[in-house]
Amino acid sequence: MIRLRIRSIPVEVHATHLMISAFLAWGFLGFDGPGTWPKQVLANDAHPFHLPTTVLVVLCWMALVSLSVLVHELGHAFAARAFGAKPSIQLVGLGGLTRAEGVERLEWWQDLLFTLAGPAAGLALGVFAGLLYFVGLPDPIRYFAKGMAIANLWWTVMNLLPISTLDGGRITTLVLTQVMGRPGFLVAQLIALTLAALVLLFAVAVRQPLVAVVVALMVMRTFANIGAYQRGELPVGSAAHPLTVVIERAEALYRERKLTEAGLIAGGVVEAADTPSILRSRAHVLLGWIALKEGNGRRALDHFSQVQGLQVPLHALAAGFSLIGDETRAIPLWAQASQVMGEQLVLDEYAGALIRGGREQEARALPGVQMARAFSAAERVHYVRKEFEAAARAAEAAFHEEPHPTLAYTAACAWAQANKPEDALRLLSLAAQNGYRNAAEARTDPDLKSLRGTPQFDGWLASLQQSTPS
Repeated sequence: MIRLRIRSIPVEVHATHLMISAFLAWGFLGFDGPGTWPKQVLANDAHPFHLPTTVLVVLCWMALVSLSVLVHELGHAFAARAFGAKPSIQLVGLGGLTRAEGVERLEWWQDLLFTLAGPAAGLALGVFAGLLYFVGLPDPIRYFAKGMAIANLWWTVMNLLPISTLDGGRITTLVLTQVMGRPGFLVAQLIALTLAALVLLFAVAVRQPLVAVVVALMVMRTFANIGAYQRGELPVGSAAHPLTVVIERAEALYRERKLTEAGLIAGGVVEAADTPSILRSRAHVLLGWIALKEGNGRRALDHFSQVQGLQVPLHALAAGFSLIGDETRAIPLWAQASQVMGEQLVLDEYAGALIRGGREQEARALPGVQMARAFSAAERVHYVRKEFEAAARAAEAAFHEEPHPTLAYTAACAWAQANKPEDALRLLSLAAQNGYRNAAEARTDPDLKSLRGTPQFDGWLASLQQSTPS
């Protein structure tokens, strides 16, 4: 893979693009350009410069094919930048891909201009190459200029055909969905299917196997789009399935930590009779996350088991199994999630699962692990599972790793819930010695309910208040 930047736009050139550009360049060897070079050399196998000329012409055509694709994608990229997006380009296979990131969604007319900018750039390159041909430059330059002009002008026309994967197909889809709403997407696919079938028949009739193969792939993509439409996956944006907006609203409420409202909306999506499978699966994923937040691992796993066509995050599955006490199944999932995601939080949860599974030494051996956070992770799940004594021991271990007053206070709460008042008071004293001063929190904390009214707890509160600055 080759990486470069053009006007701060990242560009990646994949090996597949180089291989296909070499194949196309080899096909250009038979191109009949003006003058005597390289035609006379290539036509004579005995010519002393036949091999060097062949290699040179192939390399030049490879560069020009890549240049044509790059200019097309730069047209998209500069349009995306004009609309406030951060574009990136990939040259892959037969063509390229421009991503517009940094904006939530382009307006339909912006998307239309973004799509048109690619063919417009290719057309401009073709016209420029045509002008070079007529300027009267040396034959080698005119040879390549003629080929560039023909290829770019021909590809611009082809690319504007309303066929899936082509810019013309995207333009047709944008216009029809704007006019007809969601059904417009299906109409655009039917138009694409009809036209692609005609082009395929023509390619077979004139014996153009490469064109036939490319169009056949486009036909397959169109059928895939129709299937995605029936499942509710496409189109996206304002023309998406009506329930898409509903599930997106539920997901937004979840991010705002409004779990009850999010759950009610997602539950309605699951229960609706006409919900497409992909949207029902999104709702099940969301309901699973809500169940995890509420500490109900069994309900979370039940929702995750009903997901179809989507990948349930590994750490979500791991959390579900941890909450029901099945660390045997949770630990491998935490390990995979830690490796895939590379996030500190997931690593700490993985270590916490190892600790709960009696494998503390393995947890300590994990690269980059923070044991105080790992013991805290172990404590939280023990607490949710109402294993209060185990939670207290994990929290106390976290405090010994990092003597922070909050950790000691957390351990005290767990000891109190485990009906171990002596241990709870011992940890409360350690919390105060290390700087804990929140007497108001301690006085009303339901976890410390069993200590209230005892002389020891009242004395600890009094000493806490005396040491608190007025």
